[in-house]
This record gives sequence, C-alpha cells and structure tokens, in this order.
Amino acid sequence: MESVKSTESTDGDWDLSINHWRSRTIWILIFSFYNASAGYRIGAGWKIYKYCLSNTNFYVDFLWSIFFLSVMVEWTMQTTAYFDQKQPWRNEFLKRFFIQIIFIYLPTIFYLECMDRLYLQITDRALFRIPQNILQLPFSMGISLIYTLFYSLASLYREYMAGIGEVEILINDEKQGKIAAIKQNNLQDNPVITMRDGKDIRLMDLDIVLICNNNGMNTIYERNPANPPIQDSHALKYLVERLDTKEYYQITRWELVHRSVIKGYEVNGDKNFRLQLDFPLEQQLVINKDKIDDFAKWLLDENDG
Repeated sequence: MESVKSTESTDGDWDLSINHWRSRTIWILIFSFYNASAGYRIGAGWKIYKYCLSNTNFYVDFLWSIFFLSVMVEWTMQTTAYFDQKQPWRNEFLKRFFIQIIFIYLPTIFYLECMDRLYLQITDRALFRIPQNILQLPFSMGISLIYTLFYSLASLYREYMAGIGEVEILINDEKQGKIAAIKQNNLQDNPVITMRDGKDIRLMDLDIVLICNNNGMNTIYERNPANPPIQDSHALKYLVERLDTKEYYQITRWELVHRSVIKGYEVNGDKNFRLQLDFPLEQQLVINKDKIDDFAKWLLDENDG
C-alpha cells in the first residue's frame, strides 16, 4: 500500500492525504489487473496473451475496475480522515471500530456489489465475482476489507505516534518548567544590589567583606577599598540568608563580616571584644562577650580546616 498522509499535515509518513496519488494509483492498477484477468481462463502453459490480453473484453473490464476501485478507495480514505477528526481512536476504540465497519466497510461492499450487478446486466459479465472460484468470497468483499483495514491501521498508527509526541512535549514542557523554576529560584537567591554601566549587579557578583546596617539601610563594602560603598535597602537578614555562613559571620544585628579581613580581636574595657580588621573601616566592630565563644569557634574551625 501507500504511505498515507493527512490533509492537514505533511510531516508524518502515516497521515491521511490525497497527496499520495501515485502509490494509490499503482495499487489500484494492480488490483484492477488482477480483477480483470482472473475472470479469464489462461489455459495450459499459462498463455496469458492468447486467452486474456488478446481479448477485448479484458481491457473493458480492466478500465471499469480502475474506475470503480478508484471511487471505493477515495471514499475509504476520505471517510477515515473525517472520522480521525470527529472520533479519534483513543476515544472509545470499539465505537470507532464499529463506525469504520458501518460507514466504510459495508458501504464499499454494497457499492461494488451494485456495480457488479449493473455491469452484469449491461455486458453479461460479472466484474467483481470471479467465475473461476479462485476465492470463496467475492473479490468485492476482499478488496473492501483490505483497504478498510489498511487505512484504519494507518490512522491508528498515526494517532499512536502523535500520542507519543504529545507525551514527549509534556515531558519537555515539564523539564523546561523545572529549569525555569530553578533559574527563578536562583535569581531570587541572588538579588540585584546595584547597577553599573547600565547592568544589574547581583549579590553574588560582588566581593563583599563587610555589611553594616543603619536605620534600615545596608552599606556594603567590597574588598577593593577604592570601590565606593554600596547602599542597599534589603533587610540584613535577607542578605545573611543568601551568603555562605562559613565565610560570613553576623557579629551583631546590624553588622556582617567576612573572615578574610579579620586579623584578630582584643578585649575592651567593658569586657566586650573589638575586632581588628585588615580593612580601612572608620567605625569599630564590637562583639558582645556572650557571643565571643561562638565567634571564636566559627573562626577557629575554618582555620583548622
């Protein structure tokens, strides 16, 4: 048979379409030749030309077989394509199969049988009922069954492949959704802090050594003292949650420091501890005496590692 194409799509190899008229015509010619020649005895030695091809009636039968079978095939193909849209195979398979029998198989048998009777009355020769008893069933029933099953199976296969494609699309969409969600989460974990040269600069893009909060406004210091401090309105807790706790320590509710700029600490007169920094910061960073043990443990753990 032919590769069937859809009237709406030319991408798949098994869609229903009128575009494959060449292969359809070839098979119609083959079946028509068989139908016309099977009605004539070829005698001993398979003398096809003497008993068949030299007979004018053979060519008349051949031409009318082509016409009647072309109409049958066109009806079978177009009706199957119509039901593909109205009643897909995945929606009640048995109902669709019953529809195929009622509206395609039985009508095509009835059509060929009527044409056979009409042909018999006009020419006194049966067209689709082979007199040689090669087949127990009339040729009209066999050829109708072949085409009905072929287009049904082709349509079923096309829908099956389309279903696989839909599943792949859903899987790809789900993957893309997850990737988009991950990217969105990453962006939320790396908020925009400032702008430079018209571009957004995010928290992780900066080499931060100190953050000091005053009246709800963060002052962010970068490692290079030549860079002016950055003013930021995020809550300090929001920034602390997104920075590496192994590298940053929140010494008070308003101050965060990177371990790389800590040179040490010394005791104040009030028994609190003042940090010694390798960074030109005017204000002093003081750790409460109740917090010094936790701070020392954090600092020594990394140093030991």
